[in-house]
Amino acid sequence: MSSEAQSWIDDLAEKVMSRPGKHVIASAITTSGPTHLGTVEEFFFPSVITNRLKEMGDDPDFIFIGDIMDAFDSVPSGVPGDLKPYLGKPLVDVPDPYGCHSSYGQHFLDDTVSFMNKLGVSPRVIPVTELYQAGYYDSYVKMFFERLPVVREILSVTSLKQLPDSWMDIVMPVCEKCGNIATTRVTGFDGDYIYYVDDKDVGYAKGCGHSGKIPIKSHRWKMAWRLDWPTRQAFLGVTLEGAGKDHHTRGGSWDTAEAVHKQLFGREPPLTYRWGFVLLNGRKMSKSQGVGSLSILMKYLPPEVLKYFLLRVDIEKDKNLDDSGEGLIRLIEDFEDNLKKPRDEKKRLAIHFSSPSPSWKVRFVSLLLAYELEGNWEGAKRRVGLDDDYLRPYVEAWVKSDKLPEEYRIVYRPRKAEGIALEWIRSLTGNESGAEASQKLRDISSATGVPIEEAFSSVYESLIGRKSGPRLSSLIDVLGLKRIIKDLRD
Repeated sequence: MSSEAQSWIDDLAEKVMSRPGKHVIASAITTSGPTHLGTVEEFFFPSVITNRLKEMGDDPDFIFIGDIMDAFDSVPSGVPGDLKPYLGKPLVDVPDPYGCHSSYGQHFLDDTVSFMNKLGVSPRVIPVTELYQAGYYDSYVKMFFERLPVVREILSVTSLKQLPDSWMDIVMPVCEKCGNIATTRVTGFDGDYIYYVDDKDVGYAKGCGHSGKIPIKSHRWKMAWRLDWPTRQAFLGVTLEGAGKDHHTRGGSWDTAEAVHKQLFGREPPLTYRWGFVLLNGRKMSKSQGVGSLSILMKYLPPEVLKYFLLRVDIEKDKNLDDSGEGLIRLIEDFEDNLKKPRDEKKRLAIHFSSPSPSWKVRFVSLLLAYELEGNWEGAKRRVGLDDDYLRPYVEAWVKSDKLPEEYRIVYRPRKAEGIALEWIRSLTGNESGAEASQKLRDISSATGVPIEEAFSSVYESLIGRKSGPRLSSLIDVLGLKRIIKDLRD
């Protein structure tokens, strides 16, 4: 493969293969709210790399950590119940607003796992509480406290924020009195106990003022994020872990992780990579604000289209999703065009790793139009010659919602062709495909000097009584060219 065509997938896979020993691909999220398309980057990109490594003959371990110990810092839009009293507490201590899981954190971890299943992603999922309870972090906490001046200096340099000499916040203790984790600060450590005071005001929560101590073995604490990340990578033996590009900016958390690995652990850091943001109509997706709900998107887009959307541009670029009806249909058609004939090597790989269903046998728009014409799924299937129901839930979601653009709401109202529409009809044999028939109209427009917009409007008016409509080639394929020729001549 030429260097120009070399994809980020192959580039990272080859770098992983150059590392000795068992390869571990890792990723993690904070389960702070409903899963959105941006969350998918966290598990889909490492899954793609894992699959590529398997194709190369490797047997990597893919681990996904659910951080359910992080602080609950906002109530997402649309989440039921009054959860404001729990702001500042660990996600694992916040009740599940839906009443079906042991905690808020576990509910939204399982929510993410359910979407992994729908997208064909299957890592080993570990709630971070299991790692704490198993004692994986304990020796690292002690080491960090023993080398506190070095830790403080690393954090000051890599975060570009000078920490005071009094700083000791290696961990975030859970207050024994009020249960907050976001508002506590460490005041001492004696080898077995962590001393703290709960007196911070973080905006969304205020400390209760309690002072106390907790034993390390209680695991009622969470390691500070900039230390947690490299620590987890070290004890899990991570070979490769990526993150959003914000973590890789100067002063970002990757700078800290890299320094901790080298200066405190005496080891090379894992390989890393960065991905761009997913934007929804130019706006960054957000769990806390309920922006970009994946459950809504997946009503209209099959899994392979979502995966293709994430893979069709370079990983470090932002990916903007236009979620209007027109925008989503354009995305589906772009997927289908490259499914049939990839425009380049990157698009070929995007299609390959989006794992298209073999049941995707007809154009999606053709099914939409057939359903509009027939009024039911079985009739639509017969019209386009389809023999399975894979796309049925997506087609029905479109036609039964206001998402479907008006141009696809069609009624066949044939009338005798005139002018350039008649000339077009006379040029056809009836054996052309929709694409070939559309091209003949373009050729006639060019030869006669009739503007292309006027030519297409003339044909649409003859077919559906409107000046515009869906892609003409799709409309022709659904209606049948021989029928069109007969109806527009009579």
